[in-house]
Amino acid sequence: MTDSTATALAEFGSTWKPEELKSERTQQTALRRARGEVPGLQDLLNEAVTTVRTSLAVVIESFPRDATALVIAAGALGRVDPIHNGPTPDSLVHHVIDSEARPYRDPDPFHTDSPLLAHPHAYLGLLCVRPSPAGDGQTVLVSATDVAAEIADPSHLRALQDPCYPFAVPQKSADDEPSFTTHPILTLSGADATVRYCPVRVPAGVQRAGRAVDDEHVSALRAFERALEMQHLPTVFPLRAGDLLLLDNRRLLHGRTDVGPEGVGRHLMRVKVYDVKQ
Repeated sequence: MTDSTATALAEFGSTWKPEELKSERTQQTALRRARGEVPGLQDLLNEAVTTVRTSLAVVIESFPRDATALVIAAGALGRVDPIHNGPTPDSLVHHVIDSEARPYRDPDPFHTDSPLLAHPHAYLGLLCVRPSPAGDGQTVLVSATDVAAEIADPSHLRALQDPCYPFAVPQKSADDEPSFTTHPILTLSGADATVRYCPVRVPAGVQRAGRAVDDEHVSALRAFERALEMQHLPTVFPLRAGDLLLLDNRRLLHGRTDVGPEGVGRHLMRVKVYDVKQ
């Protein structure tokens, strides 16, 4: 993104309050106006959307570090949605900040977001406000298609498509009965693959489900997890200040490398987006 486009988008965003962008209608109104009033934005967003839909991810450099601008731009992919986007209800933008209370964070393993929803969000936007000065906390991506290609046993691929894998639903209180929802891990259609996976929710769900998950499906899950560990598959890169990563949450798994003590203050803003048809 050029400096002039970034400046104009930030100025345009300042005319909107975040709470005014809760509805899809308002988001699309703001986006339509921004496309017409911000020089260069129309072509930039068209190219970004095309790239995400064909190559699964894109990084827009020099994006304004502004929450309203982030919501407006992400609206080019669909409806920006607050559900399952952090602990604050109805928040379109979630701030991911490494604080002094958590001065060291282990690597965040591969996962997809919103796995407990019947229809997970189609896209994610991650805007780097402030990277770690040490250069750690790098972004890691791997495609579901590449992971599936590493699973040699056809029976494992078939089993992973069965809608029987339990994803644990967090207990709201100690008195709640443990519960889970079931879904496939992979869905294959020709050369395309979609994925739903969380390394915390699935093992917890398997434990809660007990014998409801048979040995065949547990074996297939282990094969999937081994494929995720293949060192030649991931794409690893840093997000620099002003980098906006847009990615397909259905066809890519994402994670990050560890964040050391020097990473305190690392700050990302996250949005989640549904296709307009969802």
